[in-house]
Amino acid sequence: MKTKSFLRREEYKALSRITVNGKILDVGGSKKSGYHQLMGGEYEIVTANIDETYGTDLTFDAEKVWPIEDESYDAVLFINVLEHLFQYRTALQEGRRVLRKEGKVIGVVPFMLNVHGSPNDYFRYTRTALEQLLIDEGFTDVHVQELGTGAFSVVYHCLLGFVPWNWLATILIAVCRALDAVVYMFKPNNKMSAVYMPLGYIFEGVRT
Repeated sequence: MKTKSFLRREEYKALSRITVNGKILDVGGSKKSGYHQLMGGEYEIVTANIDETYGTDLTFDAEKVWPIEDESYDAVLFINVLEHLFQYRTALQEGRRVLRKEGKVIGVVPFMLNVHGSPNDYFRYTRTALEQLLIDEGFTDVHVQELGTGAFSVVYHCLLGFVPWNWLATILIAVCRALDAVVYMFKPNNKMSAVYMPLGYIFEGVRT
């Protein structure tokens, strides 16, 4: 999928490594979301959003009780959504409620990214914050992975507004990726790596 965003490209790569089967609820998504076909498995996606103009199957406020029966879905997606929810714990609790046993919660959040209201932008989460949030809400088998390659990927995103073409973005992203790899090769534990300077995170948890 064409995008000038380094973070989005990393998100899509990470999502393509995930396999899900069954019925999936995409919270905050729309029919136009480009990541729906990336995951492996056999699944049906139901989209939900507070804004009906996005073109969704369900319309509701994710920060309140969802109009969905318990244990209705095999997976719940929060793709670039939690940072826009002030009552994020309510959303995670509701996500767990509507999941069947052994169902998965899968999400992506930005970290080193500009403020982007949709309509509001409230939070940035670290790896440890995400791990603790999911554990606190009753999820097990929690995995959180950094997205991005380090400091140069962050620099690219700071200058993203000056990149007019997708082909140029591809070249610049490749250069930044290579530079971060060189820095990591010579000093794996440097504070400029993706562990310390991630563009974002992808997370997974299981409802038991």
